[in-house]
Amino acid sequence: MKKQVMVSCSMDCFDLCRFLVVVDDNRVVSLQGDPNHPVTRGFVCKKGKNLLDCLVHKDRLLYPLIKKNNQFVKASYEEVFDKIIEKLTLIKKKYGNTAILNYTSGGYGGLKARIQSIFFNSLGGDTRFEGSLCWGAGIAAQGYDFGQSRGHEPGDILNSKLVILWGRNPKHTSIHLQSLLVQARKQGTKVIVIDPVQTATARAFDEHISIVPSTDGVLALAMTNVLIQKNLVDGEFVRKYVLGFKRFKRYLSEFTTDVASDITGIAADKIETLAIEYATTDPSAIYIGYGMQRYENGGNNIRCIDALAALAGHIGKKGAGVNYASKSLAPFLNFPEKKSQQFATQTRTFPAPKLGAFLEGVSNPPIKAAFVSSGNPLVQSPDLFTTVREFSKIDFKVVFDHFMTDTASHADIVLPAAFVFEQEDIFASSMYSPVLNYSQKAVDPPDTILPEFEFFLELSRRIGIDHLGFDSSAQYLDQCVAPLLAETCVCRELTGLESEYIQIKAHKIAWEEKQFLTPSGKIEIYSEKALADGLSALPRFIPPQAPSPQFPLRLLTCHAKDTMHSQGFMDENKIPIVYINGKTARQFAVFQGERVDVCGKKAYLGAMVCVDESICDSTAFMYQGYWHKSGAVNFLTDSRVSDMGGQAAYYDSFCTLKPLKPV
Repeated sequence: MKKQVMVSCSMDCFDLCRFLVVVDDNRVVSLQGDPNHPVTRGFVCKKGKNLLDCLVHKDRLLYPLIKKNNQFVKASYEEVFDKIIEKLTLIKKKYGNTAILNYTSGGYGGLKARIQSIFFNSLGGDTRFEGSLCWGAGIAAQGYDFGQSRGHEPGDILNSKLVILWGRNPKHTSIHLQSLLVQARKQGTKVIVIDPVQTATARAFDEHISIVPSTDGVLALAMTNVLIQKNLVDGEFVRKYVLGFKRFKRYLSEFTTDVASDITGIAADKIETLAIEYATTDPSAIYIGYGMQRYENGGNNIRCIDALAALAGHIGKKGAGVNYASKSLAPFLNFPEKKSQQFATQTRTFPAPKLGAFLEGVSNPPIKAAFVSSGNPLVQSPDLFTTVREFSKIDFKVVFDHFMTDTASHADIVLPAAFVFEQEDIFASSMYSPVLNYSQKAVDPPDTILPEFEFFLELSRRIGIDHLGFDSSAQYLDQCVAPLLAETCVCRELTGLESEYIQIKAHKIAWEEKQFLTPSGKIEIYSEKALADGLSALPRFIPPQAPSPQFPLRLLTCHAKDTMHSQGFMDENKIPIVYINGKTARQFAVFQGERVDVCGKKAYLGAMVCVDESICDSTAFMYQGYWHKSGAVNFLTDSRVSDMGGQAAYYDSFCTLKPLKPV
């Protein structure tokens, strides 16, 4: 008998689609977008549609596996529980809780994914990363400036007269924003794209301004200086709502358009024109991508842009804002995890970009066990040369996944993960969509799969943990969503959420009430908190990392259009492509379609050359996400960390090209 249910996309994506799923005899027979969803409105990207193919993929993991004699063999859950309990008990007794690595990431975005961290908190603690591989520098920056990172509701872009897409490529990463931009453009909104690469988005709109990578901060500073010189600062807004203007003004004086032109590669008159246009077009909005904060100066790049918007007065009103992330719902959804932290008496952290270096040097105690879920760190971590080598040395490793990823292949126990269609859950994005997605269970998982949440419930019972605070997934989800339901007064329980689209109405226009969450209650261009954290109190320009003669090309490793990180590459066997412009091709004497080695400091990858004039000078561009069998680009990246937020500074990696000699 057929039925229709609502299921959320599970990917760590800006837009967070919700699907109408038709089920017949415990089988998903069709998937389409929910036409009533206020953000995604029935339109689903290829990444979301591919979830259905993955659900029935021939290589999907369907049984627990234990490695014996260096080969994986099927195992029972009884055997798995016994082995894990034996290992955890021994490690806790001999080394303490911090000998256990708890690694979870954003590969599955539902609230149930937090169960692994809740389990280890309740067990007494662990070692885990702090910071971010993805967006931490920008989150920290807007925390200093505004107290939190908030974005305008998606539809507000239709109120903008000018939109600056700063390092953002929604045609590949946020199709619903792209759709709104097209609609806004038709009604007269001008759209300008600032990006080192002439992306698909840049080609689709009014103007592309090419910028030298890692110099976005100095562009923002020079534009702000133009506002001061041309008397275009919104004085009333600054007096009421901005802290630190006078100190910032003194710092800005050295950032003339000529100085900025030399650094950014943008003509001085273009910088001045852009600044004047941004200041005098009311309202103007900025939408920031995550690439510009993946440098060692990344947080300050964002702080400089925040300051530009504040002095122009483009904060807290319709059609404006600095839209980087949308942390509206998330603070209301983590009560069970927060509560569990009281039991974590032994804890240790390391910077997210430094997994390999941490494992290489850690002692007292060393890492003796690792549990990995919702992530593929042996593809996504920087400096894979070190990370793979050191991860392999860990005595006991457990990995949950849908497929035998590169990380799973190094495990001692691999446990099959349930798909989003196979369990009830709740999803909220902190990137763009401000809407809660309640996701119904569509089908039962195979009998041989115990979903992760139920796995950790059973493991807790067997190991003697009786203080999780819940004994079922329904009870857990009730506890997660209760604070948000109380805040929004929509309803008081999960029942009925399938027909609701919950968002916090007061957050539709970020900071409309001008009640900033900083210590002063104002936008803090001068931040005492940043100063106390060992940073500059003012946004400042930190010169970019420079290439060396041995590695002269900056390596940019961006997201592919049709897959989320490494999740869609299980069937990809071809070597990756390295994109360079004609000038760079001539410099290295390589040609279109030629196979080359892309060489980093510790490793090299085979790649096919594509000569593409959309790539800026002195740059090699490669898509990230490829597995080891094709060529994982993070074998070439360095494990650098941003100025704030513990962010992976992937884009401060450099390489060279070596043509292959004829056989």
